[in-house]
Amino acid sequence: MTKDELLAKLQSIEWNDIEFKEASWAMPKSALETVSAFANTTGGHLVFGVKQANGVFTVTGVIDADKVQNDFLGQVRDNKKVSVQLSIEGKVHQLPEGTVLAFFVPEAARLQKPVYLDGNPKKAHVRRGGRDDTCTGDELLRFIRDASNTRYDAEPLDVDTSRCFDEASVRWYRARFAASNPGRDAAADDTAFLRNWGFLVEQGGVLRPTRAAVLVLGSGEYVRQVLPRMAADVQFYRHTSANYDSAVRWADRITVEDNLIQAWQAIVEFYFRHSERPFAVDAGTLRRDDDPPDYISFREAAINLLIHQDFGDTTRVPVIRFFRDQTEFFNPGDAFASREQLLDPGDKEVRNPSIVNAFRRIGLSDQGGTGVPAIFDGWRRLGYIPPEIENNKAEKNFRLRLRKEKLITEAQLLAQASLGAHLSANEADVFAYLTRKVQIDLTDVKALTGLSGADARQLLQRLTVQALLVPQGDAGNLFGLAEHLRARFLPSTTGQSEIRQENSSTAAEARSESTTDQVTEQVGSAQPRLDRSLDRLTGVQWRIVSHADVPRSLAELMTHTGYRQRPHFVAKHLEPLLIGGVLRLTIPDKPRSSQQRYVLTDAGVQLKLLHEQLQAAGLTREQK
Repeated sequence: MTKDELLAKLQSIEWNDIEFKEASWAMPKSALETVSAFANTTGGHLVFGVKQANGVFTVTGVIDADKVQNDFLGQVRDNKKVSVQLSIEGKVHQLPEGTVLAFFVPEAARLQKPVYLDGNPKKAHVRRGGRDDTCTGDELLRFIRDASNTRYDAEPLDVDTSRCFDEASVRWYRARFAASNPGRDAAADDTAFLRNWGFLVEQGGVLRPTRAAVLVLGSGEYVRQVLPRMAADVQFYRHTSANYDSAVRWADRITVEDNLIQAWQAIVEFYFRHSERPFAVDAGTLRRDDDPPDYISFREAAINLLIHQDFGDTTRVPVIRFFRDQTEFFNPGDAFASREQLLDPGDKEVRNPSIVNAFRRIGLSDQGGTGVPAIFDGWRRLGYIPPEIENNKAEKNFRLRLRKEKLITEAQLLAQASLGAHLSANEADVFAYLTRKVQIDLTDVKALTGLSGADARQLLQRLTVQALLVPQGDAGNLFGLAEHLRARFLPSTTGQSEIRQENSSTAAEARSESTTDQVTEQVGSAQPRLDRSLDRLTGVQWRIVSHADVPRSLAELMTHTGYRQRPHFVAKHLEPLLIGGVLRLTIPDKPRSSQQRYVLTDAGVQLKLLHEQLQAAGLTREQK
């Protein structure tokens, strides 16, 4: 943590990644609880020499910095005090008010968790907001399951192998296996097949099914013995997610307590029933050759929910909720990989390797860790903002949201046209994201564009050279909107988040001209206020845009729009389009030339195409 980062944190609040303690003369006893909490979640900074009172942080300084630092590092390296030796990094900052010690506590590895104190696993902690909470019994068991060398789904079960499998599921699975792996199913019967592929293992001279075998292919009664809760709860609502309340009843719902193959079949059927664009799915493969992007994203997310959940957690149920503006997936069990790692291709450590491999053999699970990238790619192809991932290490759960909100809107195109800079499609996406989120990091850029890390970094550098972004922090991965653009594009300090709407005087003038202002309505959108002169177009301006795809004279544009008063037409409608970067002059050096023509800029062409798409989809106000 640099001095600038420390000073910025002092103006903020304690949260998941930072804890302040006074520690003027000695290390506080509670410091080790914070070490345990950070190590068991996502890591964080522990800062000595800062006092908190009424939500305000005051630097008081550490009087004997050497002693406090040595005492702290000595205790965290004592296995009798802390169960795991952590690579803690410390920095000393000399501030005018006194000396401050900042220590970074990294997240512990999966096999090291839970990190506990005084040799007592019951003294393990997790970080929630600004608190260090002692783990409950259920939370400890989740850590212990995930840390086991023997994976939970690979454990053999003492059940009757002649009765524990669902024959229809095994038959369907073998058919899919043969189609996906030609010539590899040489087994004479189901028992031989199940043994060949690890569903049956020998234990003490007796064949036993693994827990994965029962969960994937088991008959109902045996599945419910192994998993005494639903495998998935799927709910459909006719309203938006903002109106969701646990007391509000769903419009349709299925609860699945069968094996995972049957669960997947039921979920696909449910999706098909409520799809906005109905399509047929092959009964044998549960796929189609021309999968639409929204189905690809849903399919990968639903399969991830089924195969990566914590099956030892019987207190929480995986849930899929369909809303008008988004689909949300909740899973008990966090992902072992970080968000950045999830977006990169390549195999990753998973909770249930036997179940993942079972799905992978029949083409229902991603190959080489491509599942999450496929979710993001499908959503990107639809032009939506990137899926939102919440990987909660404290609660050990995973949440994914697929929001139906367009990233590039007409207002965004107008904003970018006013910049006077030529942006590629990927650069435009990054800029649009920044006007929503204020900051962006390398992982965000990869999520937005699908670029590799090196290409994403080059894109950020190009935007920095164009004076649109500025680096923030010393790590080189975080960027913010350039200072001169913040007042124009960031949300207002009053918290207003909608694009400013038409005022009464503009409305009156528009009515007198028999035009209708057209403002795009994006499903589920909540755009930042864009403070500039041109953030929407009048009906007359849309007619100009529709006609100026080839160079047009002023007379041609006036005739097309039904205007006769030239000065008013130029001042009210034409000049704002020129200033806003939507139109350009064909002879810019001679604005009054008799040969002067007006034509769309690149941004204007994009704006016209987007508006036509929205009109076709019925998403502009005049269509309502």
